[in-house]
Amino acid sequence: MITLTQVLEWAVTPLVVVVQSLTPYLGVVMIVIALVALWTRRLLLVTVAAAIGFGIMVLGTPLAFPGEQPEPIAGAAGLEVASVNLLFSNDRIADVAEQMDQLTADVIVFTEYTEQHQEALLASPVAGRYPYRTDRAGPRGEGVAIWSTMPVERAEHPNTDSTSIDVTVSGPDGDIRVIGVHFPTPLDDFASWSHDLRTATKIGRAADGPTLLIGDLNASYWHPDFRRVLDEGFVDAHTADGAGFSTSWPTTWPIPPFVRLDHALTTGGLVATDVEDVDVAGSDHLGMIVTVAPARPAGP
Repeated sequence: MITLTQVLEWAVTPLVVVVQSLTPYLGVVMIVIALVALWTRRLLLVTVAAAIGFGIMVLGTPLAFPGEQPEPIAGAAGLEVASVNLLFSNDRIADVAEQMDQLTADVIVFTEYTEQHQEALLASPVAGRYPYRTDRAGPRGEGVAIWSTMPVERAEHPNTDSTSIDVTVSGPDGDIRVIGVHFPTPLDDFASWSHDLRTATKIGRAADGPTLLIGDLNASYWHPDFRRVLDEGFVDAHTADGAGFSTSWPTTWPIPPFVRLDHALTTGGLVATDVEDVDVAGSDHLGMIVTVAPARPAGP
């Protein structure tokens, strides 16, 4: 059933979307079933299980063998951007502030940014390093903020149902558009989740300059709606860096994280030159630090 929804690119209910995030694990199960069935000479089961497993392997091929990105411009310094999901109930913000103060990031995108988080972070030493701040604190998981060491210009609010912030950062290699997002979960608001992914698709299609969309999209590669975002020109930094099968959530369960919901997506002549996952005190997501730079123009 999961494989069929992938083939048809069908994701019209929250339950289907949740189950689709488990697609790669189904592939592993199917391979095991095929081997056991082969051992017991149940040829029909071998055929079915192997076909499903092979189909999932084909679907995941772009993660294992990503296309090459253009080279960054010669001598690019790069803009280092951190994405940090704070978790709205996080009571370890003093520890988070200390972690952020140890980073070398030029820009920090905070999600699940509450008024309590805002107050604690502004009172910490790290605030002094980021004088250019665009804050939209909100209840529970709705708040987003972008803090920058470099001047920013506020842009129009993207047409997302969820809170998002769109700024242009005056980086060392030129202006870079940074869009910080936190899309709703499909279980909480399926319609808005679908709408915001369509909005991301439109941003990718229309981008006419170096653009980074970063944050918690509550979507993985295994969701057809997210793959459409990639089809419109966005490149996932983790995939480009050879870490397409990496995961970011949840970090607070007894089991390791099993799905990547947090992404750094580049388009408009912007490339990711490095990406690294980092622990965030008190959060249920891994954070990430991505370095981006304008691409070298095509041609001889």
